[in-house]
Amino acid sequence: MKKSILIIPSLLLGLSPLTSCNAMENISLYDKDSRFVMISFDEKGSISLPTYRNAQTGALPYVELGDFFTANCALGNRRIKEVKTDQGYQIQEQESSRPFFTADPSKDVVTVSNFESWSALMSVNNNIGPDPASPQLENDEIAAVHGSDKSKIIGELKPETYDLSKYKINFVEKDGKCYAPVYFLSNLFYRWSGMDIVYNGFDYYSSLAIVNGAVPVLNRSYYASNKMFSAQEEVDALSYDPKGDESYRFAYPYKQGDTTSYRIISLTKDGKGKLLEASDPKDAGKETTVEGTVYSYEWKKEGDFLYVTITATGKDTETGETKTVPQGVQKIPLKEGLYKAKKLSKEVSEFNYNLLRFQFEQYYGIPDIAGYTTFDEYATKKGLKEGLLSLEADTYDQTLAKLLNKEIDDGHTRYSAPSLASGKSPSQGAKIGAENNGPRYSGLMGKLKEYTTLRRNTMGIKEGEPDQGLFIENKTAVLRFDSFLNPGSFVSNSYEPKEVEQYTPLEALRRGNVPFFFDTSFYQIQKKGGVENIVIDLTCNGGGAVMVLHYILAHMTNDPYLRFQNKNLNAIQEFHYKVDLNHDKVWGGEGDTYQGKYKFYILTSDFSFSCANFLPMISKELGVSIIGKQGSGGACCVGYFTDAHGSVYAISSPLIGVQKNEDSYAHTDKGVPVDHELASDSWYDLKKLDAFVNNLKK
Repeated sequence: MKKSILIIPSLLLGLSPLTSCNAMENISLYDKDSRFVMISFDEKGSISLPTYRNAQTGALPYVELGDFFTANCALGNRRIKEVKTDQGYQIQEQESSRPFFTADPSKDVVTVSNFESWSALMSVNNNIGPDPASPQLENDEIAAVHGSDKSKIIGELKPETYDLSKYKINFVEKDGKCYAPVYFLSNLFYRWSGMDIVYNGFDYYSSLAIVNGAVPVLNRSYYASNKMFSAQEEVDALSYDPKGDESYRFAYPYKQGDTTSYRIISLTKDGKGKLLEASDPKDAGKETTVEGTVYSYEWKKEGDFLYVTITATGKDTETGETKTVPQGVQKIPLKEGLYKAKKLSKEVSEFNYNLLRFQFEQYYGIPDIAGYTTFDEYATKKGLKEGLLSLEADTYDQTLAKLLNKEIDDGHTRYSAPSLASGKSPSQGAKIGAENNGPRYSGLMGKLKEYTTLRRNTMGIKEGEPDQGLFIENKTAVLRFDSFLNPGSFVSNSYEPKEVEQYTPLEALRRGNVPFFFDTSFYQIQKKGGVENIVIDLTCNGGGAVMVLHYILAHMTNDPYLRFQNKNLNAIQEFHYKVDLNHDKVWGGEGDTYQGKYKFYILTSDFSFSCANFLPMISKELGVSIIGKQGSGGACCVGYFTDAHGSVYAISSPLIGVQKNEDSYAHTDKGVPVDHELASDSWYDLKKLDAFVNNLKK
């Protein structure tokens, strides 16, 4: 059975109320509602995260600090302890007593002592690179990319301290415990992983799962993972007559291509249950399994809810032993769906506005591009503040989309999904966002359409036929791909090395695997022979996963690196990598670069954005020639956030790719200048492109 991270909402039994001593007059436990449940890597079962709320409105969930850190550190199989100190409530590593986080509820001040170390504890992180202080693991056969001892920090990694009283974000102390708003902690510690918590009134979900469609039925969803069970968006479960020994039968229509099938929740009279699939919801159905794992269910119906205890049985991928692992408890609403517009709470709306202030003043990385100093002044000046405080969910979402897409409009900062109270499904976020697109983003999309059309016409291919892949003309090979994609956790172990000879570069791209595309391409280039020039075509590339960059850079240099300005940490971080291009399990060894074997060029356009701007920036420092037109920019990595209403969006983060100019550093949001201009009519004409780069060598 694969060891995996499962994040599941669960039942919280009634516990005694408690009263705060400062910010809120009455905080009480949920009487019978949700808790956020995480499954630890050590397979000891589920670790629960109970939540608390204001007893008067019940709208704003709180969590106890120790519970939050214990549950989250369990994801990385780490243990922490909570200690009361003179500075406040401190979260420390269990063995070393090294502090990560300190909260002083009397002043509403929090300090993240070592965010890099905290990131290392998390099982999900920004995938940018290793902690520079971490030791090298040269013989680790799992990790594919390792930090070099050349990695360095320029400046001082100072603790992050936030005065939350400025944002009216209140912590609560009671009986030797400290409680914080779930949304704040979620934003603080998940901000670059895409794992922010979304709360829909009775359950918690991962925002990344929502945006990626893994939780398409938040109204009556069975399970928060597309590997397990998901129905069609905006489709409620329908009740059907029980079959055999069933007490209840609920079915979700599920469209697969042109065929509609049904996922069925089957509750039997003995309190057991099955998850079934059938072409007709009235059929007995076939029990589902996932990757050889069998899931069993015990059900309990209370009122309009089913509470399901889930257990998984299967083989451990490391030991081969059959194990049974508890998977937590899922709460399923049976009566009222989520897709129904609701009034927003004034309590949450005011908190949410302050959370936006915090996000954009602390985490937005390039305010010089947006043109603001304080968020409140910006929102007021733009006429957005009233809408952002509106109690009408649709008004709020439209205003948020206008803020992100039209006013800030930096290409990275984008509205993704509407609030859970809006009555709209996550898929409708694209429509709301498009209605509010600003000139920069619209201009980029116009350039993309222009160049993809030019590419098809120049190549003489029809709509839908491949215009990406490996192309070879005379002495020049062109590697053309439109997004930096990688399906694996690490770039080198998302496929088997033997597949390099079995698959074409185009097939690698269809698998969404750019590192695999580079490996298959260079295999074909060497097999053909006679190639002297490598052109990496980014003219229609809008960016993607930063973790792919150093893999590509390793082809051009034996010292691939990425450099970031981390505004939160007030430092420049330069990560150097060792990459295993030839898959011999020796990282950065012989055969792990093509430096000196080919002449490399990066071809960019005024569409090339984000990673397609960052790669040329580093390549230029390595002496690689940039040709074409100056790129469109996009300096930042992206942070994915949720707000207190459940809206999901991305913002340009304080982790910014920077170029070095002597001892100063500057972001390149306006794009990397080219070394040699090349008109667009030569970009996709292989003969012209080959002649151009060969002439540059003379």
